[in-house]
Amino acid sequence: MSFEAVLPDDELWVGEMRGLLVQGRRVLIVRTDDAVCAYADRCAHLGVPLSQGKLEGGVITCSAHHYQYDARTGRGINPESVRLEAFPVRIEGGRIEVDVEATLEASA
Repeated sequence: MSFEAVLPDDELWVGEMRGLLVQGRRVLIVRTDDAVCAYADRCAHLGVPLSQGKLEGGVITCSAHHYQYDARTGRGINPESVRLEAFPVRIEGGRIEVDVEATLEASA
């Protein structure tokens, strides 16, 4: 795994998401009540950056056609048949680190 520091841990608050460029890939970093998650910053529908959407109540909503995703798992809510590409993420030394060379299966 090739983790890269992308953001100081204290710069991403609970209920906040941020789009970043990591090794040439658009990545969405999301902090929920209990986790920090990293996804490809693109809606499964038309590839619109999800960082242009909103995060409310643990749900990421795309700004274009309102596709919705569970912020903790990346699984589609509306519609249920889609999911986000997830990346391994960790917090080390006060920094959020992401590995964009590896992907994770969305959690159940």
